[in-house]
Amino acid sequence: MSQLIIHENDIGGVAICYPTPEALETYTITEIALKDTPTEKPFWIVDEEQVSNDHTFFNAWELDLEALGEPTGYGIDYEDWAQEYKK
Repeated sequence: MSQLIIHENDIGGVAICYPTPEALETYTITEIALKDTPTEKPFWIVDEEQVSNDHTFFNAWELDLEALGEPTGYGIDYEDWAQEYKK
């Protein structure tokens, strides 16, 4: 079961990050999310099955924050990430 990283984009829509297998060989999905989510924005790690594969109206998608619950974490500045996690 694959996992994805989701967060709100700057216009209130949805951003989805699909970590590559190569990235996951080096970093955890949480480490990738910390780096790839904009600084201080909340993100959620979800199972791929939780996200529709019908992207017809993708630009109209919104996150159901109540259903998602507490965020998995918050994005951090790349320089801070690199000092902590870069391998």
